[in-house]
Amino acid sequence: MEIEDITIQHYFTMEDSSAYDIYIDVLNPVNRFAGKQCDVKRLTFDEVEVMKNVFQKPTFDDVMEIIIMCFGLRGNMKQSSSNQYLLTSVFDLFRAKAFLHNFIIEMVNKERTWLSHKKNEKMQMINAEERLKPFSHLLTKIRLAEQFGVTVSDVGKWRYSIVFTILTANKVRDDLFKEYNEID
Repeated sequence: MEIEDITIQHYFTMEDSSAYDIYIDVLNPVNRFAGKQCDVKRLTFDEVEVMKNVFQKPTFDDVMEIIIMCFGLRGNMKQSSSNQYLLTSVFDLFRAKAFLHNFIIEMVNKERTWLSHKKNEKMQMINAEERLKPFSHLLTKIRLAEQFGVTVSDVGKWRYSIVFTILTANKVRDDLFKEYNEID
C-alpha cells in the first residue's frame, strides 16, 4: 500500500490515522517546516525552557505553538483555514518535531554534563534537588539578573547559547575556587 502525502489538517480530521502514526517516530529529523528553517542559535533562554516543558508531555496545541515559534510562522494559525501550518505536509510536521525534540534532548544532556555539581550529602538528606527542580529556571534567571544588574525578564530574553556559556563559565570558576581553597 502506497501512503499519500497529506496535509496536517487532513491528518487531524482522519477517523483512523494509524497508517500515518507509524511514521511519527521513524522519520529522520529535518530542520525545515513550511519552507522555513529554525535558527536554534536565536532561541531565547525562556523559549528553550518552554520547549523542554512541552516535550515532556507534548500535546497537539503545544507542539503547534512550538513549531510556529521556532520556524517563524506568524498570524492566528489556529483559526485560519488556509494557513501555512495546517496546509503543510504531515510528514514535514513529524520531521520538524523530531528535529526540535532532538535539539532539546541535546541541550538537556549538555546541561547535565557541563553544569552538574557533585552531590552534597546534606542537600540529599533534605531532598533539596527535587524540591528546587520546579524553580531551577527561575532561580537561574534570578542569579544571572543579580550578577549582571538586569531584570529577571531580561535574562529570559537572552539567547540560550549566551546563558549556557555564562553558566558554564560560572561553574568552572566556582569549581576552581573550591579546589583552590581545599589545597593545604
